[in-house]
Amino acid sequence: MKITRISMMILLSLIFVLIMFAKGNTVHAINYSGITIGNDVETNKSWNIKFNMKLDQDTVNDSNIVVTDSTGNAVPISLQVEKDGMGVVVTPKSQYAYGKTYNLIVKSGVKAVNGKNLSSEAKVQFGVKSNPSSNNKYTVTIDAGHGGTDAGNISEAGLKEKDVDLSVALKTGKILEQNGVNVVYTRKDDNVTWNDSTNLQARFDIANNAKSNLFVSLHVNCYTGSALVNGIETYYRASNDSAKNTANNIQSDLISYTGLSNRGIKEGTAQHKILMGTTAPAVMVELGFMTNPKESQLIGSEDFQNKSASAIANGILKSLPSLQEENTVNVSSISNLSDSIIVGSKYSLPTSVQATMSDGTSKKVNIVWNPNNVDTSKVGIFTYKGTVTGYSKTVTFTLTVKAKQIEPVPVIPSEGAPVIVIDPGHGIGSDIGSNGNGFQEDDVTLSVGLKVGKILESKGVKVIYTRTTDERKTTSLTVTESLQRRCDTANNAGATYMISIHTNAFDDPAAEGTETLYYTGSVKGEKMAEAIQKSLSSALGTYSRGLKDGSWLYIAKHTTAPTVLTELGFLTNKNDAGILGTDGGRSKAAQAIASAILQVLGI
Repeated sequence: MKITRISMMILLSLIFVLIMFAKGNTVHAINYSGITIGNDVETNKSWNIKFNMKLDQDTVNDSNIVVTDSTGNAVPISLQVEKDGMGVVVTPKSQYAYGKTYNLIVKSGVKAVNGKNLSSEAKVQFGVKSNPSSNNKYTVTIDAGHGGTDAGNISEAGLKEKDVDLSVALKTGKILEQNGVNVVYTRKDDNVTWNDSTNLQARFDIANNAKSNLFVSLHVNCYTGSALVNGIETYYRASNDSAKNTANNIQSDLISYTGLSNRGIKEGTAQHKILMGTTAPAVMVELGFMTNPKESQLIGSEDFQNKSASAIANGILKSLPSLQEENTVNVSSISNLSDSIIVGSKYSLPTSVQATMSDGTSKKVNIVWNPNNVDTSKVGIFTYKGTVTGYSKTVTFTLTVKAKQIEPVPVIPSEGAPVIVIDPGHGIGSDIGSNGNGFQEDDVTLSVGLKVGKILESKGVKVIYTRTTDERKTTSLTVTESLQRRCDTANNAGATYMISIHTNAFDDPAAEGTETLYYTGSVKGEKMAEAIQKSLSSALGTYSRGLKDGSWLYIAKHTTAPTVLTELGFLTNKNDAGILGTDGGRSKAAQAIASAILQVLGI
């Protein structure tokens, strides 16, 4: 950002300058009220205010130095005192709107270090240049979460999430419209007709019918486990660079403008359905926590909502060029897809597919399916049609739902039979583990763990599970408490071995492969780890990352029995996720683990 810095003597007739001089017990400022300094100011213009005395920096704040628009609303600014203490740089936190007039005001509360203050406020006007290139080629859909009978989260003081969402959405849209963006709203008031079953689809239809370039959904967070949890976070649609870039821009500006805690940007998972239904890149903003009394009081203020809207709008405006660049390369072709599962299995359609682009490159693109819900309760072959922005053809996904295989009859363990504790990682309380490519770790580990147990039971092995269901909503243990519960399960059962099943994740999607950890120094643990690692990498065809030191693992340190933890693969890697995301791949993993255990046990 360019800051104009010119000496005071030259500035006198060109831009806003305050000349301070002693007069009795006050400091007087030449008042430039009513003067307009040009109409071609840049949208990110920084003003340099010069004084002839060293300033009391405690009085240099956004209460004493303000910028307002033509309606009198304050514009978020940052203030920086120069090294000599006799100048202040005023910088907008978001871009000024094209073609609009603003007022820069210095109030009498500004003081010099000797205690003298301005005798009266000084004000100048400036006009921002006209829009050099029309942004109205962009369409952005702003989604105010909840609405109507759906109030969303409610604070102890009675503040409703739906009201905050709507207020910030309208303010955000207004700023974007002032900058030439075509804004579409999913709702502009509280009179909505959709119900719970049509809520999301109605929003998606509005965005998709408008052929939006971007979809931004606004919400306020909550956490019933603690009133201390706080901060802003922004989610983005997985495997979409434009959505990630936009989320990062919005999140950065929100933290800068509001000063709240930074919870970062996060890749949306299957539970963030609002990110899955639009053909345009989608982000979801969580504006702090309603369950935090101090934060919810701030969220309800007009000042916070104005700052949030400015930050979100500025983040969007900064992201528009990347959206334009993305649209210069079109989708050339997309292959039809297919998969098969066992009846009754949990299954989600992919939110992105691999496409060949017009420049010959391969890229993941967002896809919307019709229908978007998968019914796995019946055996048969089902077809889903998908649409991708900028691609005229329809993508077909064929899903074959197979009948369940006849389960082997479990053999009753004999007296003194080995006891194997199977630990499907995560899945207790809020701990879902890693995620990637539309899959969650706790779902994969539970599926594989139960399959391993059934195979072992069919061979007469006594199997104890640390969990047999999804306990995310039924149990409120902390991560450490859940780990200790797993250790207690193994210790109380007198386990021969404890086998913990996990999946991996990494920021770089190229990271791949299977690895197995054990408590170094344990001969039995090493033998089991080696057998499982070799069996898994062979059966799955994944890259073998070998054996790793697992002595630092909580469960390895607090479990009496030899403990092995295997990382099946990386959900953030396309190939690994493609294996572990299918029932067939999970069955292979289970058979490999069970075979290794039986081999070590000599059964």
